[in-house]
Amino acid sequence: MMKRILALLLILLLLPAGERASAEEMPEAEDLTVSCTFTFSSASKPQKTVKRLTDGDYATRWVRQKYGSAWFTAASPGKPIAGLYFCFDIVPEEWVIQVPEGENWRTVYTGGNDFLHAWVELEEPAEELRFLSPDRDAKVQVAELRLYGEGAFPAGAQKWLPTVEEADILFLSAHADDELIFFGGGIPTYASERQKKVAVAYLANCGPRRRNELLDGLWSMGVRNYPVISDFPDKHEKSMSREYKVMGGKEKVLNWVTALYRRLKPKVVVTHDKKGEYGHYQHRVAADAAEIAYDRAADAAYDAASAEKYGLWQVQKLYHHLGKTNRIEMDWDVPLASLGGITGLEAAVRAYTYHVSQQETSMSVTKTGKRYDNRIFGLTRTEVGPDTTGGDFLENIETGE
Repeated sequence: MMKRILALLLILLLLPAGERASAEEMPEAEDLTVSCTFTFSSASKPQKTVKRLTDGDYATRWVRQKYGSAWFTAASPGKPIAGLYFCFDIVPEEWVIQVPEGENWRTVYTGGNDFLHAWVELEEPAEELRFLSPDRDAKVQVAELRLYGEGAFPAGAQKWLPTVEEADILFLSAHADDELIFFGGGIPTYASERQKKVAVAYLANCGPRRRNELLDGLWSMGVRNYPVISDFPDKHEKSMSREYKVMGGKEKVLNWVTALYRRLKPKVVVTHDKKGEYGHYQHRVAADAAEIAYDRAADAAYDAASAEKYGLWQVQKLYHHLGKTNRIEMDWDVPLASLGGITGLEAAVRAYTYHVSQQETSMSVTKTGKRYDNRIFGLTRTEVGPDTTGGDFLENIETGE
């Protein structure tokens, strides 16, 4: 990789100034996927499997069979593969990319289970490669796959950064898409336009398809730090107690949110309406747990394991959607230069289109978010005094540039 970089720099230095500028504008990497030849360890009809991996539909996937290792090979004669983009449903703890070496395979990249959407850049492009999950018992599911040639980072891929530490704002959403419908333009306004350290966390795991959709939505709003997605089931019970129970018990949920605060160290937390907007009890659980954990995260008497691992943490401000205490009204109609001039609300509306599985429901940013006004929030708890100016979750909060 270093040799390629040094060679490119030398070429650029030898070019005339005018030609140097155009050379630096490297064309986008070509998508080679459909022209590649694939073989799969667990597919009797490889072309059908390739279609599942390239149809843009997260409902179709390649699934590892119950026997043997999970692997596939890809060959692209004449057009070397320089980058791979995976959209996993289930990521094994370890997986590798290998290239041929004589009669064997040599590992050139080792991946983990940090990101469902994973970008791999090869140090040396290869005309043939293999994906392998070494653990023969590991579950592997890939919903989408793209292989790219050399060039600039492709617009169709995502390259996630780790979840933020010491977040300025944590948006705690019950489900995938709630962060758009009920928090409006908050995430793109603070994460993309104001370049603040924004964390997004989801209390419920809505399944592989919706996990992939939420990543696409967040990416479209300029979010680059990976969100936190719990393992709690997506349930809609008829009472708060029943909701807590199906999620493993109230103490388990409270400990998860407490550990979340201690791990991410947010200055400000924004979450759901205490009444669950339209009455959804998992929204109510999110709102309830967010407030209880506000005190617990700063108290060593609760969840000793996360206290030892992350230390104690005192959140500075907690906002509930539609809260009545110290109400503020946000303006999501401000154009965001970082997103080409669309407003924060328009960015949320666009992000919602990536939630394809939800398009046939009665929910939307423009309808549901208007009925349960996603501009209105109440400052439920504060360590820095009330908001006096309003319209800013970070009022009275010092953040780094």
